[in-house]
Amino acid sequence: MTVTDPTDCRPTLVDVASAAGVSTATASRVLNGFTNVRQETRDQVERAMRALGYVRHRAPRRLPND
Repeated sequence: MTVTDPTDCRPTLVDVASAAGVSTATASRVLNGFTNVRQETRDQVERAMRALGYVRHRAPRRLPND
């Protein structure tokens, strides 16, 4: 598991992608609801999210895009 802060052991999107056997871009597409992902791949990513207990971090979505 990739952990940037030793006190924060939550799984990251990188962990989800690795567990699902897909790229982080594909895992991100699934997470963000893009429709250009095959259903089989979407299912793999969603299973990995549940298995790892992945919880989306809301704070980064509130940051302004430069």
